[in-house]
Amino acid sequence: MNKINYEKTAKMLKVLAEPKRLKILNLLSNANGEMCATEILKAFRVSQPTLSHDMKALVDGKFVVARREGQKTFYGLNPDSIFDIQAALGDICNEDF
Repeated sequence: MNKINYEKTAKMLKVLAEPKRLKILNLLSNANGEMCATEILKAFRVSQPTLSHDMKALVDGKFVVARREGQKTFYGLNPDSIFDIQAALGDICNEDF
């Protein structure tokens, strides 16, 4: 049985509690690599500040990595964090109380 870090898991789930962020993760998972912020913006038809807010939350939560190239920012999934949240939820669901 793994020791569960409930605080860390709750923080990760808080980042994911926004439907638009889940859609962004889904979009990035289907992109087979990175996507430019402009491409993500077109897919969601939201304002640039709104997208920036969500992307910052996903980057700070370590679900997404950002890379600057000139004036463009490219985003890609961080598979380690995806595996971490899957493992944490699995541990919680299998925890004996």
